[in-house]
Amino acid sequence: MVRTLLSHIGAVARAHPDDPALIDDGETWTYAQFWSRTEEMARGLLGLGLRPGEPVGIIGRNEAAYIAAYLGIMRAGLVAVPVNTMLDLASIRDQLDLVGVRTILAGRIPAELRDGLEDSHRLLELSAPPRGPGGPALPRIGPEATCKIMLTSGSTGRPKGVEHTHGSIFHTALQLAAALPFDRGDRGLVFLPLYTCIPEHVLPTLCAGGSLEILPGFDVERVADACTRATTFDAVPTILSRLIEHAPLERLAGLRWIMFASEPMPVHLLRTWWEVLPGVQTHQFYGLTELVPVTFATHAMLRAEPSTVGRAFPTTEVALDPLEGHGDGGEILAAAPSRMRGYFGDAAATDGALTSTGALRTGDIGRVDDRGLVFLTGRLKDIIISGGLNVAPAEIEAAAFGHGGVQEAIVVGIPSVRWGETPVVVAVPKAGSGLTAEGLLRHCREALPSFKRPSAAALVPSLPVTGIGKGDKAAVKRLIADGTIELVGA
Repeated sequence: MVRTLLSHIGAVARAHPDDPALIDDGETWTYAQFWSRTEEMARGLLGLGLRPGEPVGIIGRNEAAYIAAYLGIMRAGLVAVPVNTMLDLASIRDQLDLVGVRTILAGRIPAELRDGLEDSHRLLELSAPPRGPGGPALPRIGPEATCKIMLTSGSTGRPKGVEHTHGSIFHTALQLAAALPFDRGDRGLVFLPLYTCIPEHVLPTLCAGGSLEILPGFDVERVADACTRATTFDAVPTILSRLIEHAPLERLAGLRWIMFASEPMPVHLLRTWWEVLPGVQTHQFYGLTELVPVTFATHAMLRAEPSTVGRAFPTTEVALDPLEGHGDGGEILAAAPSRMRGYFGDAAATDGALTSTGALRTGDIGRVDDRGLVFLTGRLKDIIISGGLNVAPAEIEAAAFGHGGVQEAIVVGIPSVRWGETPVVVAVPKAGSGLTAEGLLRHCREALPSFKRPSAAALVPSLPVTGIGKGDKAAVKRLIADGTIELVGA
């Protein structure tokens, strides 16, 4: 029998039926209860006449029922299409139409969004598996079957549907479960949106037989309280920064380890975390929606080289495609069993994303040292071309963080009559730091060569973020363009 992610989690549930799997608002679901709910959802969906291979949308806030519904869709042989609840109705419809979704499992969402979706789709309750006469047998599912389509936000153009198979997600979960120090005693804390963090946090935890406490979102006090019961969580830089700045750190001291993956953690944040919580290990892995994971950095690697994203996983091949103007660096190419099948219904985009040998063109610029450690230095699409020279925002951001008064920072390129494009830095100052835009600009100009120096700076109380808490550069550009963010020095 060929194993898949679902057969593996089902085996965990049968081996440890009474172990806690999910904790939600004080209610605990054992593995037996969780798996029963998952299969009940699968049978209910098939009982409605849905056929294996058909896409089913899933939208709602974080809750235990979301995870059971998500896996229930897959267990039925259907294709899960998780939806970003932060998008507006028109954008959600565009994404669902892209992959042909007609049926949606909906949880707690705003009434106006529910009403709008009901006009065009069949909505089912995420927390209540459909009931039908009897229950059809659940299908046998092979690793080559499509199991989910992850939708891009479309913030930079037409949305894409990233298609994954049962085999690719199983490989992702097993690789992470083996690399990270999961065990059955671990309780992971989930506060990032489930529509995006299931592959790298939820599934490896369930594969290892651990448990997950589900929070509706990120709130400093609530997360700090939950950390007294948890052993690990998955974070992004903005969240780690806010916890360090505002959380009672003694409540976090019982954690065993944390991980982060959406983007490299700024070195100054890592060093601050190690200083205030020396007993909590940090692990970094690097991947993309199209392929997770690519590399992994253990706590020991990060302590020795805080800016690395680690070494390639044993089953992942990493290479560099040389780029003019980047010295010994280049675009990172990655090949692994966890790679996407392709972009749904878009052969041209798929061909453009893959090399002739099937490796993924990540769009990330990096270098690999003689120890095999990978360092990210920028994004191809983020590169600012100023006066004909390539400028990586990440390098300017690192310089900005070198100022002790900077809490968060984003660098973007804006139009320039003289240079074509010019970098500017927008930062959130640390409380009581006395940081000024002029002072930040002066610091960056002293730290960088002339062609990489930002031409202007601005201080803001907070930065716009995406649904998973990453800094939203597109939003920053819009706020600069409409005058909401006022630059000094431009």
